[in-house]
Amino acid sequence: RKRGHEIMKKFVEWAKHCPSNNSHKVLLLKAECASLFASKSKKKREIAEQAYNAAILGANDSGFVNVAAIASERAAEFYNSTGQDEKFSSHIAQAYQHYFKWGARGKCECIAKKYPEIAFTSQ
Repeated sequence: RKRGHEIMKKFVEWAKHCPSNNSHKVLLLKAECASLFASKSKKKREIAEQAYNAAILGANDSGFVNVAAIASERAAEFYNSTGQDEKFSSHIAQAYQHYFKWGARGKCECIAKKYPEIAFTSQ
C-alpha cells in the first residue's frame, strides 16, 4: 500500500510537468485503487468508473493507444467483476480495437479466445 502511494505521488508530479504524457496514467492508477474497494463502497465504484473512462479518453486524446488499450481492458474486467455485463462487453470490445490499432495482434487473439461469445471487430 505504501509503495502504491509512492508510485502515485511520482505520477502526479510528472503529470504536473507534462499532463499530456501522464494525466491519463494518474487516472488509470486512481481507477485501479478505487476498484480495489468497489465491492464495499458505492462511492469507490463510482470513482473507479469515472476514472477509467477519463483515463481512456485522456489516453486517446494524447495519442497513447497502448494506454487506452490497457485502460479499456482493466475497465472491462472491473465491469465484469461488478456484474455490469453491457459495460463489460463494450469495454472489452474497445480494448480489442485499441490493441489491434496498436499492432498487438497476439493480445487480440488472447481476448477473442477468452471471450468467444463477443463478436470482435478491428474497426
